[in-house]
Amino acid sequence: MDHAGPVILIVDDDPVAVELIRVSLMSQGFENIEFCTDSRLAMETVRTRPISVVLLDLFMPEVSGFDILQLIVQELPGLPVIVLTVDDSVDAAVKCMRIGAFDFMTKPVDRNRLGSSVNNALRLRELEERLSLFGSEPGVVDGPRRPDLFREIITRSPRMEAIFQYVEAIAPSPKAVLITGESGTGKELLARAIHDASERRGPFVPVNVAGLDDVMFSDTLFGHVRGAFTGADRPRSGLVEKAGNGTLFLDEIGDLEMSSQVKLLRLLQEGEYYPLGSDEPKRVTLRVLAATNADLIKKQENGTFRRDLYYRLMSHLIRVPPLRERGEDLDLLARHFARDTAQAMGRPVPQLSDEFARLLKMYPFPGNIRELQAIISDAVSQARDGIVPTGLIEDYFAAHGGVSSADAASDKRIHWTGDFPTLGEAEEFLVSEALRRCDNNQTAAAKMLGVAQSTLSRRLKKHSD
Repeated sequence: MDHAGPVILIVDDDPVAVELIRVSLMSQGFENIEFCTDSRLAMETVRTRPISVVLLDLFMPEVSGFDILQLIVQELPGLPVIVLTVDDSVDAAVKCMRIGAFDFMTKPVDRNRLGSSVNNALRLRELEERLSLFGSEPGVVDGPRRPDLFREIITRSPRMEAIFQYVEAIAPSPKAVLITGESGTGKELLARAIHDASERRGPFVPVNVAGLDDVMFSDTLFGHVRGAFTGADRPRSGLVEKAGNGTLFLDEIGDLEMSSQVKLLRLLQEGEYYPLGSDEPKRVTLRVLAATNADLIKKQENGTFRRDLYYRLMSHLIRVPPLRERGEDLDLLARHFARDTAQAMGRPVPQLSDEFARLLKMYPFPGNIRELQAIISDAVSQARDGIVPTGLIEDYFAAHGGVSSADAASDKRIHWTGDFPTLGEAEEFLVSEALRRCDNNQTAAAKMLGVAQSTLSRRLKKHSD
């Protein structure tokens, strides 16, 4: 009989062990517990049942726990797996954590530690589900426990507050984090906040991999030995070694060459790399954060991004919303940039009129926060008598395909240029745009469109047939 609450699945071929774990969990308030004693049926169970956490034994006949863990990480990367085994070796623990286990414990399992680990996994799962739906509604999100970690990110957006909560939850994890979002949304600032929250002993080392060919990528990240190539008259350590015990942030990961992706995958899987010209691998302990504004799903489909690397990077996934989806932050950011610019120029902080604020809300900001900062800085530098004239941004918006004062007066969210679309064309555009903004997450796109997820799925299936 099912009970309300998250479903915990125990995968173990030993019925006695299953019963001991079940009793331990029930004594701590977990009611919805299922079990699978045939490892051949484990993947079918997690594929067809709404499982929230998996408790997995390693050594089972037919299919090993290592193989099941690998499949879950590849097919259901958001599903936390806690490994429970009699093997207390460091090698087994390291292997499981590198594959992507949420936690590793030896039997007999400590009751309190098991309960704590399951609660942590459920909490992380809850935050991920909230993020997939763009966070909670205004007034619901409590915000981060340590707001000082996010002081560089100016916001009052509930969606950003939900992201901050998620960052605090995943900060201690050694797993990779993939940060997606358009250019200028502040992905590197968020990566720095993840590093600061993790309290890792090593430094935060950022590198933009866009435009690096395979040799440059290898030399930059992994370094080289003496004589590796012409002119290499002395050895050179790379940024991976510099980031040891810290965080390596790879920006524009979607532009990485396929040959370089193989080397990065080895670093993530094995924790080792080869300096150029060396036959001996080096080992390192670090955390990898990656960011991109590219559609990695499409890149996988056209063969320019490895699927296994994608799943390895998105152990934790954060989508940073564009500025046009953070309307509550526009005025706050504009006044922040106006104050910073005025102080840097030694001038009094100018006033931003209500009309100025209305115009800002009508522009889509394709360059996001970076573009807003440039607009405000330029406007403040031209301010006279302590007031920023609205004509400056009207001219800018008109030159960049934006809005006019007449558009602002109408206070519309949708503006069409050219021939007026048919109802079918408008519907097709809205569905496509919602899916694009949601990274093809149908649940989130349906919420944005104000329809049920099943309605959106039926529409997409109908148009694909």
